[in-house]
Amino acid sequence: MTQPNTDVHKRDAPNPAPQSFRVRVVMERRNRPDARWIRESWHLIGVTLDPGATESSANAQVIRASDQGEQYLWSGFEVRLYRDELESYYHNLLAREPKIFVVTHTDAEGRPEPFLVSLSYDEANAYEFGGEVVYNAAIPPVLYAWVEQYVLENYAPEPRIKRKRDCPGGDGSCT
Repeated sequence: MTQPNTDVHKRDAPNPAPQSFRVRVVMERRNRPDARWIRESWHLIGVTLDPGATESSANAQVIRASDQGEQYLWSGFEVRLYRDELESYYHNLLAREPKIFVVTHTDAEGRPEPFLVSLSYDEANAYEFGGEVVYNAAIPPVLYAWVEQYVLENYAPEPRIKRKRDCPGGDGSCT
């Protein structure tokens, strides 16, 4: 079982939520013999908890190989929660299918190399806007419960304020 880091949360709390989790990334390369312009495509299979405290590995380990492609495992990533991303976590949890995001660099051969795992849609979007390739998958249940607890303890959505309608004529009187 992953040993979460609980250093930052309140010491008086009976069961403080961990500040981070160690995770592994599983991606799949699929051969595309039917495609005219591309030979392969990459997909994020998922993110799993990392049972060991391994260092990040730029080299992927092949965990399954077949004629259709291979599955690769990258270990040693850390998912952290930050207070300035609370609104993004909140909206991610409200989505029909909450996601976890894996941000990758593309190597010289066009293959993805994961370097960041995040639960923040805004952070993933910023990296994608900056030219990085971002993959997403369903949030593992343990991480979903963790981010949900964090949001419930630390975030209160801004109350909606009804805006006064502008009336024709610009004088503020609606008749």
